[in-house]
Amino acid sequence: MENSKTILLHNITPEELRDMIVKDLKVELEAILSKAKEVENYSMQEVAEQLKCSKLTVSNYIKKGYIPAFKIGRRCYVKRKDLEDALKLKEVKSLRYRRGG
Repeated sequence: MENSKTILLHNITPEELRDMIVKDLKVELEAILSKAKEVENYSMQEVAEQLKCSKLTVSNYIKKGYIPAFKIGRRCYVKRKDLEDALKLKEVKSLRYRRGG
């Protein structure tokens, strides 16, 4: 005997079945899209805004190797995880204890 699953549907119209499938697909797609909306890479401007410093300061930290970055074309990006790790390791110590302003 084959190992297969059978689904029996009683008292359900094709339209109801379609609606059930579409509903479940919408839930799954919304979950996937919400995860995709989470920012994984920050531009130099976004990093500067988060750290409350100038783009030049961010650029200097990247050049010194405190914050890992990568380029796509002429633009420079920082991965969210790399930025968090740099702050945890206190490599960007002066920014962690910077006065608010």
